[in-house]
Amino acid sequence: MTDTVIKVLIKALAGGFLVLAFTAVAEVLTPKRLAGVFSAAPSVALASLVVTTVFDGPADVTAAAHGMVVGAAAFTVYCLVAVPLVKRWGALRGSGVAVVAWLAAATLGYLVAS
Repeated sequence: MTDTVIKVLIKALAGGFLVLAFTAVAEVLTPKRLAGVFSAAPSVALASLVVTTVFDGPADVTAAAHGMVVGAAAFTVYCLVAVPLVKRWGALRGSGVAVVAWLAAATLGYLVAS
C-alpha cells in the first residue's frame, strides 16, 4: 500500500471515531439541531489535522488549517448571501449567484492567506 492510501484510511478511521465522540457530546446538548454541527465538521477537521501532523509535519498542518479557516469564512459568506437571494430569486438563480460570492470570498481569502 502506498503512503497516500494509508493516510486516507487512517483519516477515515480517525474521522469516524471523532464523529462518534462528538455525536455523544451533541446528544446531551440542546437544542438538538446543533447536534449535526458538533458531530460532523469539527471532528473530520480535527482528525485530518492530527493525521497530517503525524505523517507530514507542522508545515503541512499550518497550510491545511489556513485552508480550513478560509473555507469556513467563504462558506459563511455563501450562507449570508444565499438566504436572501434564494428567497428573492428562487433556489436555482439565488444559489447560483451565491456561488459567485463564495468563489470571490474563497479566492480573496486564499490570496490573503498565501
